[in-house]
Amino acid sequence: MKITIVSHEMPYPPNHGARVDIWRRIQGISQLGVEIQLITWVHQSPTSEELTAINQYVKQTHFIIYKKNTCAIARKIIDLFSYPLEVTSRIVRGEELENLISQVSNFHPDAIFLDGIHGGELAMGLGEKLNVPLVTRSHNIEHLYHQRLLSSATGLAKFRKQLSLTNLESYEKYILKSSAIFYDISADDLSFWQKQGLTNGRYLPPLIDFNQKDISEDKVVQPKTNYPYDIVFLGNLNNDNNVAGIVWFLTNILPKIYDKLPEVKVLIAGSNPVPKIKQICTETPGVDIKINPVSADIIYQSGKVLINPIFTGSGVSIKSIEMLAAKRPIVSTPQGIAGLPKQLHDYFNIADNANDFVEAICKCLSNSSNTYIEREILESLFGLQAIASMLSEIKSLQSS
Repeated sequence: MKITIVSHEMPYPPNHGARVDIWRRIQGISQLGVEIQLITWVHQSPTSEELTAINQYVKQTHFIIYKKNTCAIARKIIDLFSYPLEVTSRIVRGEELENLISQVSNFHPDAIFLDGIHGGELAMGLGEKLNVPLVTRSHNIEHLYHQRLLSSATGLAKFRKQLSLTNLESYEKYILKSSAIFYDISADDLSFWQKQGLTNGRYLPPLIDFNQKDISEDKVVQPKTNYPYDIVFLGNLNNDNNVAGIVWFLTNILPKIYDKLPEVKVLIAGSNPVPKIKQICTETPGVDIKINPVSADIIYQSGKVLINPIFTGSGVSIKSIEMLAAKRPIVSTPQGIAGLPKQLHDYFNIADNANDFVEAICKCLSNSSNTYIEREILESLFGLQAIASMLSEIKSLQSS
């Protein structure tokens, strides 16, 4: 079986939620014997180390470099009358499109797998031109997600979010309706689309790479004493919801923690931080920032307590799933567990205001033992069987 994956974002290194989600899926599909052709957008050509890692799982790669010349900007402005902002930067035309069509045709995929709707124009065009079924993975209810991000954005970011919402709802519905099957990250999000009359949706949870985890079979784990950091956050450091959550934590939560535990050390890690995040991390005593880490697992293993201080979002917080598998106590807002199966909620310390967040972190830091999730539960919810079922459904499209 062969699949061409059109990923709206370069999936490696997997240093924030969306990348982790896509990368784990690529690994799982490859491990089940499927040949993968990957098409994705990049700001610059990948390094040799990144290519080596990707080529372990991907047979062919095609990287589309974002265009920033005057003609490309003018074309994007015109496209904004018909498409959301993130889609306009991923529309491929002319000789480059013809070359991609030729490369995909020669690969002979059984399906075009659109991972994230913003690469939809290319994925739909390939499917129609080559008569290959389109399968889509939805990461959020995008139009609702961007509406929530708009509420927390300021300045130029707010204007960009308004452009992101341009035609987004209609475009998102069009992509999902045009897909032979679409897979949703959240059962709650899938229910939303079903109520909109879409009957071609399925639930596909994120995947945990258990080969990279040291998940104890025991429910109670005695913590180490030599962690480099007391508190760790990992996520995309330019998403408005993450930025707002980090700023809230560093300005409203951390000073109160210092009143109780003056020696606490904090790590803020993730990809492409905005200047505001760099500044506040640099200016706040006891806080380190690590930019574009290669491994999420290494970051999570460096902290005593993991946090998810976001208040807006959609879909499922990938970081919350990854934190569960890291055998660390987790302090999260209610939004951080949104979309997760109810049986997982008890493994989080939930706090929806500053005082409760402070108390939860301090309690976790002082607790001599914490209860963690059993590996069997995680495997049943986020194991490779979900990918196997998806591949079986995709294979059935060939005979329908």
